[in-house]
Amino acid sequence: MTIIQQCEECAKKGKNSHCNICKKSMDYFDVYKYNNDEKNRYSDGEAIGIIMAFTWHDAIEFIKNNFYDNKENLDINCEKEFAYIEEKTDSHPVDNGNRNFERPSYKIYLNNGERKESKKSPLDLKWHVWDITTTSNTVKQ
Repeated sequence: MTIIQQCEECAKKGKNSHCNICKKSMDYFDVYKYNNDEKNRYSDGEAIGIIMAFTWHDAIEFIKNNFYDNKENLDINCEKEFAYIEEKTDSHPVDNGNRNFERPSYKIYLNNGERKESKKSPLDLKWHVWDITTTSNTVKQ
């Protein structure tokens, strides 16, 4: 977590709350997209961008709120090295043999100076950079 010290009010709200008074540092989170019907969140996936955020929670909330319409049917979890967001299995449309539908899922890695290996070079990718440190001063609980 990159909240260095919470103010008294944010400390009462919980460990993921922060405001302009709190001391915090920004981190970079690499975002990868993968197809959920493969059921393989451990595959490489497709690198789609970088989130500049203060916490894992902020990065996860950004993906949840900007890439999913139905936020109630999501499976969100943090593994040892990454977080992932998937639609729950029972919310998927029936597979009628047509693989044209896509149920994307996302995984998020903290960028500690090294990028995950990808099939494409970062120079070949059209990286999106989302700076949510300037647009979100607090995290809604």
